[in-house]
Amino acid sequence: MEIKTATPEMVIVKLYEGALRFLRQAKTCQGEGNVSGRATAIAKALAIVGELQQSLNLEEGGDIARNLDALYFYVTDRLLEANVSGTVQPLDEASGILSTLNEAWVEISKRPAAGAAASDRAEATV
Repeated sequence: MEIKTATPEMVIVKLYEGALRFLRQAKTCQGEGNVSGRATAIAKALAIVGELQQSLNLEEGGDIARNLDALYFYVTDRLLEANVSGTVQPLDEASGILSTLNEAWVEISKRPAAGAAASDRAEATV
């Protein structure tokens, strides 16, 4: 129900939060030596990042959409590296990028005065 009534901006925030949660799980699994759990958590984070990337409207979103696309490619690369190498550093890089983007979208979603304009921008980039 929460997603059905959420603004487009809040849906994006929820996606980022989900990806970050799976990255924390992957890091925990890595520390415990749980390779299967790490791989599953990374796969779930990759699916979310892939969904965010697929939803970009590169034609109408302009530079913002293109920059997000490049960041999502980089995050995907880092997650694949973490899965192959079994190291935490790429997970930390991906988490840092997604955290920064999440913080920006949280701020965007809090702007009631920019509601319609922010929603239009969100739909153009997503």
